[in-house]
Amino acid sequence: MSRRVGAPSSAGSGIKKEHVPLTKTRVVAEVEGPLKLDEGDDGIKDETKQSLSLDERFELERHNAKMKHWKENPFAAGLVEVTWKDQLEQSGNCCGGSSRATPAWAQDEIHPDSGGCTCCSAWICSKLGAGRIGNMAVLQQSQEWVEEVTLDEETGESTTRRYTQPKLNFVVGPYWPMLMFVTYPLILGVSGWTWMTALPGKPLLLQIVWGFLSFGLVFALFQTAFRDPGIMRKRRNPPPQEEAQWRWSDAGQTYRPRGAVYDTDTAVVVEQFDHTCPWTGTAIGKNNMLAFQCFVGLVFFCLIMDILLLTGAF
Repeated sequence: MSRRVGAPSSAGSGIKKEHVPLTKTRVVAEVEGPLKLDEGDDGIKDETKQSLSLDERFELERHNAKMKHWKENPFAAGLVEVTWKDQLEQSGNCCGGSSRATPAWAQDEIHPDSGGCTCCSAWICSKLGAGRIGNMAVLQQSQEWVEEVTLDEETGESTTRRYTQPKLNFVVGPYWPMLMFVTYPLILGVSGWTWMTALPGKPLLLQIVWGFLSFGLVFALFQTAFRDPGIMRKRRNPPPQEEAQWRWSDAGQTYRPRGAVYDTDTAVVVEQFDHTCPWTGTAIGKNNMLAFQCFVGLVFFCLIMDILLLTGAF
């Protein structure tokens, strides 16, 4: 039975699969788990490799590393360059497109996801040394201990396994330039203008309320934009009790529950995905939905208060 690349078999389980159109023809679909690209699974014949130039061999190795990273990434992310430095080198002069011609052996490759401001991210994030997950820039991450309890259905005994996994402390989405150069300047500019011209001489209680709302607005935006929106970790198998409600995502190389969606802008699978907001620069999902709702509500209240203060209605 043939199946998608890297997708665990689900025959007879009733699990539906989510298929993203793929054009990859060089890698055979009969593979269990991550591809072992260093053992000849790149699909290139030895005689073909011998005919490749030095630059083409370098591109082949880079391509194999990229595919290996996509398969073995602990997060459900799409096929993108491994690092921002790789993205910068591959993009050439950025907006002018890649400076390298596409090798013949890679013309049928799965098309990478390149939504958002990847040019700006590649240039800035490569200088800052930021990590990459999909099109998300990882500014800081740490390790956390996790306990996993497994119940043996036959004996009824439970086993506990403790291990560490990466924790994303601060991440930004692909539209961070709009966040930094449009959203924040608008908020800080209007608030600063109101503070300098309309707030002096007003009752102390009014100044305290205005300051509380304005600070809450800036903080809510920070919690929305710089927080992990709910990037899903890869699941090679769905939970036994919920198999019918989980679907396979080819783009993310993972099983995902209902509500988790592969977002092409951020190139990651986001749990409880709602939308991608350019004003906050990132996707809105499970982990930052509450902060986003607070941000939207505070924008309304702060805007009304600033207008009333600037027009002298207060």
